[in-house]
Amino acid sequence: KHYSSGMYVRLAFAVAAHLNPEILVVDEVLAVGDLAFQKKCLGKMGEVSRGGRTVLFVSHNMAAVENLCSRGVVLHCGELECDGTAKDAIQYYLNSLSTRSGTGHIVELDDVGERTSRLAPLLKRMEFLTDDDEPLNEGLPIGSRLKIKVCFDLPKPTSNFNIGIGFNNTYGQRIFTAASIFEPRRWETECVGPQILTCDIPGFPLTPGEYAVKVWLDVNSSEADAIEDAVKIRVLESDFYGTGKVPWNGTFVLKHKWRLEQTATAMQADKVGVLK
Repeated sequence: KHYSSGMYVRLAFAVAAHLNPEILVVDEVLAVGDLAFQKKCLGKMGEVSRGGRTVLFVSHNMAAVENLCSRGVVLHCGELECDGTAKDAIQYYLNSLSTRSGTGHIVELDDVGERTSRLAPLLKRMEFLTDDDEPLNEGLPIGSRLKIKVCFDLPKPTSNFNIGIGFNNTYGQRIFTAASIFEPRRWETECVGPQILTCDIPGFPLTPGEYAVKVWLDVNSSEADAIEDAVKIRVLESDFYGTGKVPWNGTFVLKHKWRLEQTATAMQADKVGVLK
């Protein structure tokens, strides 16, 4: 019989998992197989760990590492670079991949790497502003206004174009996407040459942390230019709800209200005295 490399990995994991080892070494097993197999792998590794045995889990799946591991190490060219909690190791690894962080409100896109251009480098510059068009130089408090100006070129006259801006968390997961195609009052006039589109987000809803910003340009319903990791912005802790409590759990915040209503049983209990 002939097996694919993925099938060999699945077979090897199945054998290793049923040997009840004291130390289970798992190297990139989540890179193969369907979701059901990956879920089974994570379940088995958790079972081994809870049984007091050691799991050495090698992976680039940051969410799985954080959920499964209590300790993390980062290796580079065979050398140990970081040894600490899983969260600390993940942050160290992600920081080592960062190309640039938002230390100025203007980002020149001509010098940014990881670019995919079908026509030409049409995306030129991004500018980040807050209330009253103040430059965003450091970080953005939760719920603050954010304006993003995107400067780009259109090589030929067209009205069919779109600017998209995506925000990814530290695990590379897309949290929020803003795109000009969602604008109800779309422009009908054909445009050519240098253009500026401004995305105005009245209350940026993401929780504290660092987010990688992807920007892309579609022309005639096809992606013409895209930059995967154009810049990183940092959302700062702030009193979003006005209670002195800082939101920390989840990925975004929403204004909401609570209302307490007493049931008939609770109201009746208030009227009942206690005799001693």
